[in-house]
Amino acid sequence: MFQHLLREEAVGLRLEAPNREAALAELIALLPSQFLPSRKKADLLDLLLQRERFGTTATGEGVALPHCIFSEASIPIASLGISRKGIAYPSLDGTPVHIIFLVVFPEKSDLDADRYRILREAETFFRDRFLMERLKISETPEEVCEIIFREANHQFDSSQNLRAIGGN
Repeated sequence: MFQHLLREEAVGLRLEAPNREAALAELIALLPSQFLPSRKKADLLDLLLQRERFGTTATGEGVALPHCIFSEASIPIASLGISRKGIAYPSLDGTPVHIIFLVVFPEKSDLDADRYRILREAETFFRDRFLMERLKISETPEEVCEIIFREANHQFDSSQNLRAIGGN
């Protein structure tokens, strides 16, 4: 599942960005430098903004999942930003964005299926309104990660149980 990409140091609890570009810059700053050199972060911002020109990654209901393939990334990395007041980020439903899950993938072609799975799982996961509210009132990155790991594992266990008894 997608949660294995998230580290506590890559969680921003109080994004103050007024718009999409500033929010992406804040999230890029949170990415671990051991996996993405600081000197390449400006290039990443340019690439993400270029990606956004193809179509917004804000899927609606206060969630955005910006993502790209970046040659400087050696492994998939992610950051999570939370804005209590909301960010002006062009979205499919026109609502402000409160949760932004940024994912940067390496160029390895054998990861194509993983890319789609990670994005699909994250989109489904962050659509839970109760979960979003819990994340928005979290006080620490540790609390955010604990909520995400607990809920993601619960969702995974539930889907496995449904398959075992013949559900979808």
